[in-house]
Amino acid sequence: MKERASYTPEEKLEIIKAIFSKKAKIQDVAKKKGIAPTLISLWKKQAEDAMEARFQPQPKGRRKSVPTVVAGDNDKELKNDARKAKIKAAHLEASLRETKARCARLEEQLATLAATLGYRMVKVRTPRKGKKA
Repeated sequence: MKERASYTPEEKLEIIKAIFSKKAKIQDVAKKKGIAPTLISLWKKQAEDAMEARFQPQPKGRRKSVPTVVAGDNDKELKNDARKAKIKAAHLEASLRETKARCARLEEQLATLAATLGYRMVKVRTPRKGKKA
């Protein structure tokens, strides 16, 4: 198995600077360095996004502190919601167990009926999603 190459930030910066200064094209650099052009395009996009974020207008004045959450009524509501979710999960698990048991009983009845009629039961495999049969 081929090991992935890793590139230092300095190497990436050198490549992106060459692309931004129009000294080289992505395809040329990719061939020269043995890097996929899509990877260089990704680095270029990340650099553009970082520059855009860096030069976004910043709000004037002091930064407002993040309000702290105070336990109280909200805490009781969260605990109540968690309790309700646990109860619902328990009901769903019980329902799933009952459904599986019923399914098993029906399969047994079907096998008995098939044997009585002289048929042989064969399991059919269903293909996975995304795979052709």
